Amino acid sequence: MATFVTRAQWGARPPRSTSGNITPQNGGVTVHHVGGSKVAASSHSSCAGQVRGHQNHHMDGNGWSDIAYSHLVCVHGYVFEGRGENVRTAANGTTPGNQNWYAVCGLVGGSSSNYDSITSGLIDAFHHAITRLRNQGGAAGAVNGHQDHKATACPGNLYPLVLDGTLNPGGGGGTPSWPGVYFTQPPIFNHPSVATWQSKMNSAHGFSLGVDSQYGPASESACRTLQGRKGLTVDGIVGPDTWNATFS
Repeated sequence: MATFVTRAQWGARPPRSTSGNITPQNGGVTVHHVGGSKVAASSHSSCAGQVRGHQNHHMDGNGWSDIAYSHLVCVHGYVFEGRGENVRTAANGTTPGNQNWYAVCGLVGGSSSNYDSITSGLIDAFHHAITRLRNQGGAAGAVNGHQDHKATACPGNLYPLVLDGTLNPGGGGGTPSWPGVYFTQPPIFNHPSVATWQSKMNSAHGFSLGVDSQYGPASESACRTLQGRKGLTVDGIVGPDTWNATFS
């Protein structure tokens, strides 16, 4: 179970102003990530400092009234209170986005070749934050990604988990289409859609893979097992047939 960290506990500055002009019943919750390369803190003792740094940048650098996000979550399973419930966000990049959607940011980053790992603690923290925004803030059941509001790479490695419903506490999200790339190794294949596949292998087929976007030996072994169960060619390659069998 995720742990909630209040603004006082992480050392937040008071907001310059707040706006309750938000209608999240018309939207839901938008998922973000920090971006950059390998930003997740290895020790949880560093996470509060990261959150303070984001607040300082948003207030001093961008001139905003407060940290932009409704809540922030870390890989260690903690939810940091941001603007909180019933307060308009400034994170989603459009007026309708900020009006109708809360924003939850994962303290993870990564590029197409160097992603932070997605931990079970991070997923639990997203679930806790989103459930809180629904129960205490009236958010509708939809969960989308920052890139659904504007042209951006955010939320990066998390977006496949938005699409397949992994980050939605109530499930939901459409079955993702085959991403058009074959998962093979060696060398270890690194791609955000691998995380989507790994998560589904765990939740639907009983595996215990690390959800890290890296198609390594453990993922290939699980793939071969699934292929055998489904009567597919056992080659250890996730192509369209194996992808569809994973999500069927």
